[in-house]
Amino acid sequence: MPDAARQYHTQQTHYIRRTVTIADGSGTAVYAGTIPRGAIVLGTTCAVTTVFNSGTSDVVIVGTLADDDALVAAAGFSETAVGVTRVAPATLGGLLSASADTDIYTKWTGSGTAATTGVVEIIVEFAPDNDK
Repeated sequence: MPDAARQYHTQQTHYIRRTVTIADGSGTAVYAGTIPRGAIVLGTTCAVTTVFNSGTSDVVIVGTLADDDALVAAAGFSETAVGVTRVAPATLGGLLSASADTDIYTKWTGSGTAATTGVVEIIVEFAPDNDK
């Protein structure tokens, strides 16, 4: 269930954070949070803490229901190596929606032999529109 978008009264960057694991299910869109209207996404950090180990491939993407890889596309980072990668917005150019709050979703898809491990922290950093 989507939450209300957060916006603090002071000027600071905001973020939403979601842990994605193989338990979320391959190909399942998982709600991460809501970004307020007019906000600009500054980047997404993907911190793999446990490698994904499907037999053929593993892909984690981040975006909206309408554009599921708008913030992190399939080749945005390596799901098979522990590490932290900062990803610039893939297709939205940073601005999600000038007129409405935007729900963010993430999705892991594995192919080949079923994965037995895989954990990544997804952190979407954004600057709210102070005029809204």
